[in-house]
Amino acid sequence: MNQLDQIAADVLGITLRPAQRRALEALTAHGDTLAVLPTGSGKTAIYQVGGLALGGLTVVVSPLIALQHDQLRAMTARGSVRAAMLNSSQHHADRAAVLDDLAGGRVDFVMLGPEQLANAETTAAIVGSPRPITLVAVDEAHLVSEWGHDFRPEYLRLADVVEAVGRPPVLALTATAAPPVQADITRQLRMRDAQVIVSDFDRPNIALSVRRARHDLPEDQAIDDRTVEVVLAHDGPALVYALSHARCESVAERLRLDAYKAEAYHAGLSAARRNEIQDAFFAGELDVVVATSAFGMGIDKPDVRTVVHAGVPSSLDEYYQEIGRAGRDGKPATAVLVYDPRSIRIPRLLAARSKMGDAAVHSVVDAIEAASGRVTVKELAEASGVSRASVERVVDELLELGLVRPDGNNAVLAAPMGDAFRQVTAAGNRRQAILKSRIEAARGYAETVHCRRADLLGYFGEQYEPPCNSCDNDDHPAAAPTFTDRPATSGQRVRHKLWGPGTLLSQDDHELVIAFDSVGYRHLTAASLTNGLLTPEV
Repeated sequence: MNQLDQIAADVLGITLRPAQRRALEALTAHGDTLAVLPTGSGKTAIYQVGGLALGGLTVVVSPLIALQHDQLRAMTARGSVRAAMLNSSQHHADRAAVLDDLAGGRVDFVMLGPEQLANAETTAAIVGSPRPITLVAVDEAHLVSEWGHDFRPEYLRLADVVEAVGRPPVLALTATAAPPVQADITRQLRMRDAQVIVSDFDRPNIALSVRRARHDLPEDQAIDDRTVEVVLAHDGPALVYALSHARCESVAERLRLDAYKAEAYHAGLSAARRNEIQDAFFAGELDVVVATSAFGMGIDKPDVRTVVHAGVPSSLDEYYQEIGRAGRDGKPATAVLVYDPRSIRIPRLLAARSKMGDAAVHSVVDAIEAASGRVTVKELAEASGVSRASVERVVDELLELGLVRPDGNNAVLAAPMGDAFRQVTAAGNRRQAILKSRIEAARGYAETVHCRRADLLGYFGEQYEPPCNSCDNDDHPAAAPTFTDRPATSGQRVRHKLWGPGTLLSQDDHELVIAFDSVGYRHLTAASLTNGLLTPEV
């Protein structure tokens, strides 16, 4: 038994799986590593074993406080690992105790909420730790990428923090990262010669299908009716994902009328109530939870038999991660997407809301130019008359473009702005194009007549030979594509006459899926390979 297996067995009480071992061997032998492993494959064990193998202090950036608590309990349960966390929910005394332990070198792992990356006190404590920092682990690393779902600008500060603590190895972990997301993660984190470990994305025990809502009914009723019908027809426990708080409440109420023990879960509920619902679901006291995407990150209930989506989500990244909560025990499970073309407007509206207005960008840029030296987000909001949230978004964009420098506690060092407005606007337009392309890719999955498993895995750059015999479209063999020899291969860089360079993710006799650098994901006809629109990039 080698050192990694010994640590896993003695300290954590686990046996390493092949994908975990490959990621750990890459990390300990080569350094910077991106591990893309399916939901439920034990990603947290990689940084735990890796951190202990490398010695010193491991810094873990994790987005959800509840997830931090769970991981903290797991790490300290056997008494041989000293772990602590710093996040915005802590009382002052608890925070002071953790900072004191860091200063005394009494911590092996410190878990940070992403908001702590802008906290000068936190970064000073980490930089000044007497124990050398030997690993920085980034959980849910797709949050650093504008191509990934749920992009979080605060993650853009990670690379500066890594540099500030002496540039230790970086371990990035995620369950959902198509090739463009993988490339963006390594770029945003400034990873050096990163080893990319990608495990098989296929979950063969999950049957895939789409059920269309009735078009002759009002949209809300049509989606609710079909969703309830799907839940009634499949085994529980079940998770239902909805696009709005109102849809969560209405579907849960309908299921309760059918004698299901069902509850809605969304950000409109208190934290205490959300915790109650989550605990009840884990304990087997609920048949169904109807939730927004707020429910799920870090959820590990092995016996979920059915996952239903009441409407098309904003991306296939999000969809794949959420259906991955079904069948973690390896037994048969089902993922059903309830599709009504009218509901596509909801993710489109959410994407549109993320667009920064020209007036807000102008005002913030002008306020930075007028400032001398250090200026805080609060001061910029007051000077520009723009909301703090909008100021933070503009500042994050400027930080990413390198037009300002961070200076701790939501402050930046002002500098000449030059053509900042044009650069910020161009970056914002590019991000909008990517968001819209991801929505269209999700709609393409809902409407495809091909093998759904091949279509879904193709989005992640993984070639799959259909039929899978476990999706609804494979009931119609004539609709399944037939693969033949092709002049282009998945992963190849290509160039479109209008959209420029991109990466070919998947193809069959009928269509191609390409992630373009400028406009995001696009479905093209296979004829694009022969009509001159698409050429190999030299």
